Amino acid sequence: MLGLGIFKKLRYIFNIYCLFKYKLLRFLYGINTANSYLTTVDKFALVKIIKYYGAHIGSNCDIESPLYFHNCKKFSNLTVGNDCHIGKCVFLDLRNHIKIQNKVTISMNTIIITHQDMGRSPLSKIYHPLSKPVLIKEGAYIGANATILMGVTIGKCSIIGADALVNQNVDDFTMVAGVPARFIKSTYKMIEN
Repeated sequence: MLGLGIFKKLRYIFNIYCLFKYKLLRFLYGINTANSYLTTVDKFALVKIIKYYGAHIGSNCDIESPLYFHNCKKFSNLTVGNDCHIGKCVFLDLRNHIKIQNKVTISMNTIIITHQDMGRSPLSKIYHPLSKPVLIKEGAYIGANATILMGVTIGKCSIIGADALVNQNVDDFTMVAGVPARFIKSTYKMIEN
């Protein structure tokens, strides 16, 4: 019993140290350098830091490290519900809101994009910068290496197959897979049993 108390205190002290170091890097070198540091901290320190800077993280979540963040000065565009799992090496573009409801699983190497910007390309005259939120509803499962594009809503208890490119909304209780993602079957009866 005594050992667990000491371990929790050491974990707390380490998390505070990581938060202080992140603040210092942000102040001295800017947000991009500080966010690169986030890829080196453990999952407990990661959650502490992003919550401190505005992310809304529910209870009983398992958020693995490293996570990669793009286009974020604060983390307030990220909302994660209760009982969620986010795997290693997930890439989150926080130019716009990413809302993840309760009991969602996002597997490793998933990419979630909330904007498009052609930069200095002549294509920028045709395709203007654009940003839209992404919503992943309760109970959804996102397979490894999936890519979810801006403006997409993933339905309740839906399954996104590994390596899928999701460029359109996915209905509740639906399995999709492929590039681009296409309807495979309903998941409603699978859950019902």
